[in-house]
Amino acid sequence: MLRQLRPLLDGFDAAIESVNAFRDRPAGHLRLTLPPPVAKFTLAPILARFLAKYPEITIEISVDVGLIDIVAGRFDAGFRRGNVIARDMIAVRVTDDMRQVAVASPDYVARHGRPQAPADLHAHNCIRFRLPGSGVIPWQFLVDGKLAEFEVHGSVIVNEPDLLIRAAIEGIGVIYIMEEYVAPMIADGRLVALLDDSVLPRMPGFCMFYPSRRQNPAALQALIEFLRTSLRDSHQ
Repeated sequence: MLRQLRPLLDGFDAAIESVNAFRDRPAGHLRLTLPPPVAKFTLAPILARFLAKYPEITIEISVDVGLIDIVAGRFDAGFRRGNVIARDMIAVRVTDDMRQVAVASPDYVARHGRPQAPADLHAHNCIRFRLPGSGVIPWQFLVDGKLAEFEVHGSVIVNEPDLLIRAAIEGIGVIYIMEEYVAPMIADGRLVALLDDSVLPRMPGFCMFYPSRRQNPAALQALIEFLRTSLRDSHQ
């Protein structure tokens, strides 16, 4: 029944959106699925300003770590790294590339020494991160300009970033994480960056994506332009 009704439902959405096009300001309900880093570092900082500018738009946000099918889930758009978006989707870059870093607490470094190269991490207690329904995230570093994986070991594996960071602050071991998560702790001395910048990789930034065959709602277009403007402003 749902398969038979889907074209009718999509047509109903399109009819509503055609009326919306004649409004002075974009309006409507947006459903978004996004991973935790985008929620924390990209959407949360601009959400209040966006809603103040477009008070007739409502946003439903689902924070998910898995790769969600936005068509089956009836989301207007999703967010993923640019290198894992299907070709039949339209993608809009909303963040810069993001650097991965290895960090530990000053107390841990005082007790166990400071690794000078990625290979030295074999002798350290490395706290690893596992994506739900997936494997442990590999630790990758640049060796002679090429990305290489390093197998590390440790006493703790977690699937939640805040717990990962807390374990590092408490001196349990070394963590490998997106720099944005730990920049404040590095700045105030609670964590120490361990390796030279030349070996730290930059991972592809995040994009907003949506189906190329679907009519682009005015509310979604407003959010795209707002995110683009925020990204441009961050470069000035």
